[in-house]
Amino acid sequence: MAAVDQVTVINTIALVCGSVLPDIDHPKSFIGKRNQVVSKVTNKTLGHRGATHSLIVALGIYLLALFLAHTYLSQKAEFVPFWLLCGYLLHLCEDSFSKNSIRWFWPFSKVKRSSRKRLLYYRTGTVSEYLILGFMLCLLLIEINLLYIGQLDKLFTGPPLVYLKTFIVKAQTFNF
Repeated sequence: MAAVDQVTVINTIALVCGSVLPDIDHPKSFIGKRNQVVSKVTNKTLGHRGATHSLIVALGIYLLALFLAHTYLSQKAEFVPFWLLCGYLLHLCEDSFSKNSIRWFWPFSKVKRSSRKRLLYYRTGTVSEYLILGFMLCLLLIEINLLYIGQLDKLFTGPPLVYLKTFIVKAQTFNF
């Protein structure tokens, strides 16, 4: 987010909300424990890692957030739908590397896409999942420290990352 000067509290909250939202279909998840009725209904009707772990639902949530942002939120929150979608898609990417994988193209495909190579997937609830989480948290702490001391922009240099910055800026301003 810092690459495009969008490190704000509301965008960070949107990113975090987007990253936990797909697990609303699991009653023991972080969000499922806080929304038990929705979680149980979603789990019973769609199952875990069903509809909520698909691109079509991600797009639907993005469009709903876009409508709500343009209707009810101020100009300061115009990028909330974008960061909500980013968090959602990051969650889907991470879950696609788990052994149980996800159905990216639900309801059009009932097949879960997963890697068949042993090194490219993990099992949920095992040490490997917690090692990945620990590694990601360490990276996050390094980025927060770099942001705090004003050096985060040094992390984003070189042609590929300049292209990524440009893409993110264009994606944020894209409207249907």
